[in-house]
Amino acid sequence: MRDLGIRHIIGTVLDAPENTAAVNELRERAREAGFKAGYARCISHMNPLYQSKFTDEWSGFHGVDVEARLAAAVEAYNNLSISAIDDIDECLEAEDCVDRLRLLYADPEEDEGEISGGTKGDAGTSGTK
Repeated sequence: MRDLGIRHIIGTVLDAPENTAAVNELRERAREAGFKAGYARCISHMNPLYQSKFTDEWSGFHGVDVEARLAAAVEAYNNLSISAIDDIDECLEAEDCVDRLRLLYADPEEDEGEISGGTKGDAGTSGTK
């Protein structure tokens, strides 16, 4: 199972639509928080030179609580339910869990190899040498 299925299970979990949407949301909220923090830091460096005449009112994030939006995105990601993980949990609760996982995450290349003659990369046997 380790050689055959783990990469498919990991790929399925990472590529799950729920996971990708949550990661994109988290990335976007972190990006916004970083932009606002960078803008504020730039203002803090410029204001001593120009007698405090710069503010963040021209910023796209003026009055937006980006930290709360980031915290909400982190909370949503931490509470995320991925259907692929639920399927894995169902398989692991059964006595024949390895067989169920193999059926759930079958390798298409491996299936083609078995149809054409046995093990992967084997040309098959005709009964003669």
